[in-house]
Amino acid sequence: MKDLIKRIVSASAVLFVSAAVLSGFPAGTLKASAGEVYDIYVGKERVETSNCKDILGNGVFSYEPETSTLTIDGNYGYESAELISSNIEDLTVNVIGDSELKGYFYFYKDTTITGTGKLSLSTSDSLNAITLYGGTLLTIMDADLDISGCNAISGSIRGTQDIYISGSYINAHGKEAAICDLNTVSIFRCDITKPAYCFWGEGGIYEADMTTYAKDVRMIPSYDLWIDENKVNADNCHDILDNGIFSYDPVQKMLTISGSFDHPMDQELIYSSEKGLIINVTENSEIPGYTVLHEDTVITGKGVFITGTGTSSGNSITAIANHNCKLTIDNTRLMALGHVGIGTTTGSIDIYNSDVLAAGSEQAFAFAPDSFNIYDGNLSFPSPYTVGNNTIYDGGSKAAKMVAIERLRVKGDINGDGIINVTDLSLAAAYVKGKKTLNEDQESRADISGDGKITITDISIIAAHIKGKKAIV
Repeated sequence: MKDLIKRIVSASAVLFVSAAVLSGFPAGTLKASAGEVYDIYVGKERVETSNCKDILGNGVFSYEPETSTLTIDGNYGYESAELISSNIEDLTVNVIGDSELKGYFYFYKDTTITGTGKLSLSTSDSLNAITLYGGTLLTIMDADLDISGCNAISGSIRGTQDIYISGSYINAHGKEAAICDLNTVSIFRCDITKPAYCFWGEGGIYEADMTTYAKDVRMIPSYDLWIDENKVNADNCHDILDNGIFSYDPVQKMLTISGSFDHPMDQELIYSSEKGLIINVTENSEIPGYTVLHEDTVITGKGVFITGTGTSSGNSITAIANHNCKLTIDNTRLMALGHVGIGTTTGSIDIYNSDVLAAGSEQAFAFAPDSFNIYDGNLSFPSPYTVGNNTIYDGGSKAAKMVAIERLRVKGDINGDGIINVTDLSLAAAYVKGKKTLNEDQESRADISGDGKITITDISIIAAHIKGKKAIV
């Protein structure tokens, strides 16, 4: 995190630190006969060794001195009462359960609010819910806050305090202002949905006129992922385009694709800077357009994904471009058509147990030197071929404009997902009973005995493999 502020320490803080140093103990703690005491008050109770496991005796607040973490889990407080006052450097306020607190917070040193629980904090209309003093930086990271007061979050002296917000739900309501009187407001991986048009930065968050502080602010997590130029956030992630095809799970970092639609071929379909993205194709999906990836990404799923910008001579767009990152194609079926089918000369490509067809008007694949690998599969076209430093060449030493990669066909793996399991057993049984047909490739993998027929013998061999009695080799 950038050093946003130049530290300003009040005279009282200097005296406190000096006293702590002279006494031989770290700043923020003092030695008492019963143990250590800490420079943090909860409900006006000084936190010390004897009470830190349950500060107020109600199970709501606890403090871990080794990590400087104040944990909140439960309801407590009075609207006009001081609830937390902290002079602990780098305090973490961790909200682990939904908690409704009444009162106000004072932070004199850098503090982070985070946690899986929702924190509702309210105070009277004449008081600020959270006030920052000195050169304090307040970080709100992966949190869920609903805050109200005269000002929801405010600096004590404008121009000396900062707030950094990342990946959080925030509802801030102020009689006078929601977030105000600060040096800078920095927002990362969040979208402000209220006010509809607003500005933030120096001072706080403003209405569209850029001078009036917004009184009601709603903020939601957003992600470094765009679908058809729509940024993915907590409001739209369940159905990004309102057509039932794209959804995103931020916990698993999984983008699910389940269907086809008519998208312009020359327009961006997916843009991602989301680290560790998984694109899971659950149904056969044909969607024109191009994909740009800036972080390591996996494409997987049982469906066939057909995408790209076409291979016309005037096209200059790569179908799936991975810039300075790894693209892993794992246990799936993919067809990509473009100026270049798949890859860039700065990215690496690993293909596991997948059927891939890449075609390009210029070349099928592009990759960084020594960064193209196929596992559990074979390059079946062109033949012969050569894997060069940056692309795949055909027998004539020209960049191959079409490349086909086929996964290994394993006897017993009838559906071709790389695993022999009850799904394959059911397919074989349904075929023998005449309830389901198989294509030529599936029939070949189902005929395990090699007698040219699919019978109860083949079913028995698959069953024995699944049960661990006799492996298919």
